[in-house]
Amino acid sequence: MMIMSVGPCQFPTLGFVVQRYNQVKSFVPEDFWYIHLSVDRDDKKVDFNWKRGHLFEYDVVAAIYEDVLESPIARVVKVTQKDVKK
Repeated sequence: MMIMSVGPCQFPTLGFVVQRYNQVKSFVPEDFWYIHLSVDRDDKKVDFNWKRGHLFEYDVVAAIYEDVLESPIARVVKVTQKDVKK
């Protein structure tokens, strides 16, 4: 005995599944950078979060990096590069 279920909600759901599958297959990875800023003062560490998040423009990142290198009160402690895949 074979049971087949066809309902009005199954066609849109299949459409969502196919749409998401096509998005995943057409994904092209991009390089991005982000800035982590923290301040250590009086044995307390304060982390700052940048609302913009990731930066995709290399020129902007390079300009910020060079400004920090030239600043007398800021310093670059670490630069990390890694490949991430999810």
